[in-house]
Amino acid sequence: MTVSASDFRSAMRQMAAAVNIITTVHEGRRAGMTATAVMALTAEPAQVAVAVNRANASFAAMAASGVFAVNILPHGAAFLASVFAGAKDLSGAERFAHGSWDTLVTGAPILADSVASFDCRIVETVGFSSHELLVGEVVATRLSPGGSPLLYIDGSWANIVRTTDAEFDAYGRLIDTVSDALDMAIGSAASPREQLCAFSRGFAALSVESADVLRHFHLQEIFIPASRLEAINARKREVEAKIRALLIRGAEAGEFDVVDPAITTDAIIGMLNSVHRFPDLAAQDSGAAVGRTFGDMVIAMVSRR
Repeated sequence: MTVSASDFRSAMRQMAAAVNIITTVHEGRRAGMTATAVMALTAEPAQVAVAVNRANASFAAMAASGVFAVNILPHGAAFLASVFAGAKDLSGAERFAHGSWDTLVTGAPILADSVASFDCRIVETVGFSSHELLVGEVVATRLSPGGSPLLYIDGSWANIVRTTDAEFDAYGRLIDTVSDALDMAIGSAASPREQLCAFSRGFAALSVESADVLRHFHLQEIFIPASRLEAINARKREVEAKIRALLIRGAEAGEFDVVDPAITTDAIIGMLNSVHRFPDLAAQDSGAAVGRTFGDMVIAMVSRR
């Protein structure tokens, strides 16, 4: 017993894939289609394969020309993907009115702002039911360093957006500012309670002022290279260690009721970090006002009753 086509498609919809435009040129006429069924075969020789439905209007042009190009679409190119998927009622050469196109070696159209393009000559074809697997020897490539691909999953477009060096540095400076503010608070002659309150208010106020930096970074954090993210996390751990030490001193002084300083530290940072998730709150009040609110909440969390 085999799985039904409907069940198969439903399951495959969960497989995120890069969105590509496969192009060709035959007797001077360009043709192209949107596809996700693209795979790398071998590196030596460099070969890729594309699964194309024989009923697709572009298939005949590819088979006749013996060449094709794979153009990995950049994020934000969903409209172009829709054009070449036939959703805009355009066909054949009409589709190339959208996007900027040139060529490499074979003459197959190359998208100027693709994340990467593979210019190929067909070296083998393999039939599978309604589709033909076109195996192409890659004769030229073009890469846009740092580009982020458009993805397709569960019937929707999706993006991987990488953080830039400038954005990464801005977030790093923000962590340093938080650390400096904590050093200033705990270096004062005030009580542990007053020190924690001053730091919490300053942290929350800074989060309001830097909400755009925080939102942008947290959205992209998962796509930052691990080595760079570890450097940021090391600086965060230094801040956490200082807060834990402050909580322990406050508990020893009888000002704080803290059973587990590590867990309490995580709760405090989680609360203060959440400020940027409430844009309406930041819009209604100044950073200082929001800082007072969150600072009072932190103190209420740890104070001995």
